[in-house]
Amino acid sequence: MQTEKNGLPPLAYCRTALLIACLFAPWMVGCSLAPISISPPEAVGVQSMRLASGDPIYYRHAGMRNDTTPILLIHGIPDSSESWAPILERLSKAHAVYAVDLPGYGYSVWPDDRNFSLSAQAEYLREFMDRLGLKRAIVVGHDIGGGIAQILAVREPQRITHLVLINSVMADEWPVLEVRMLRTPFIGIATFTMLEDPIWRYMLWKGFADTGKITPEVRQKYGRWFQGTAGRRRLVRNARALNNTDLTKLSPDIAKLPVPTLMLWGHQDRFLPDTSALKTCGQMPNCQFLYLEQAGHFVLDEKPGEIANHIRLFIQ
Repeated sequence: MQTEKNGLPPLAYCRTALLIACLFAPWMVGCSLAPISISPPEAVGVQSMRLASGDPIYYRHAGMRNDTTPILLIHGIPDSSESWAPILERLSKAHAVYAVDLPGYGYSVWPDDRNFSLSAQAEYLREFMDRLGLKRAIVVGHDIGGGIAQILAVREPQRITHLVLINSVMADEWPVLEVRMLRTPFIGIATFTMLEDPIWRYMLWKGFADTGKITPEVRQKYGRWFQGTAGRRRLVRNARALNNTDLTKLSPDIAKLPVPTLMLWGHQDRFLPDTSALKTCGQMPNCQFLYLEQAGHFVLDEKPGEIANHIRLFIQ
């Protein structure tokens, strides 16, 4: 029987989807699928610029220091720049800081025919840096944002002064099961359609070490961008664009990156294993690896203060 590395046999996706449906069907009673309002970007201080394609990138910006290197923050899936807001505020006291809504995420609504792979996202961010006049930057990425940051560092090593990877996708140990299920034709969209609210509850439960931090505001923050028919299609489209070959083919180059690198890892991450991260960090000439205790995969929400402090100390 054919299998993917670290994956499931193709038919097992169907069985797993049905199992999730059976587990979560009781939760459907009384679950609210009411639309979650999305504030206009101007109301929350989000700006935009258009790339050469004519498509917009939305971003948050704070800090005006011209004597320090700017910081670029890159989020993961299913997320937006909003998760960086507490960290952005802390770092902006000494640096100009930019947190993007990746193309296809958050306010950066792009047409379906665009390329949303990690490789393409790295190129969009290179253009974003060019248009802002950022000749050099400290690049920080979480989840797939960490993968994008690695690609950007390989392509533009002279422009990246420091690299910070937070519970980042590494090599071939991703996409995770839940994302691979979303990529499966029919099953992914059908299961998500039937069980939208329970699946979000499950994803957050699995992603947080401290489930007491899964507040209504946190649920809204993650769910608002992918609600309803259009939102579900958007999430599935983004998931289908993810391919670990974007990183595996660059693994030798990533391991040789001379850029000072810090890897931060929520120790209780139940989505991404730390195996490849530890191996890669050990191969890199200038890499530190630190665990964040009592933290899972969605560590930006669980440990914003600690993350900001580690970044500040690392880039001093």
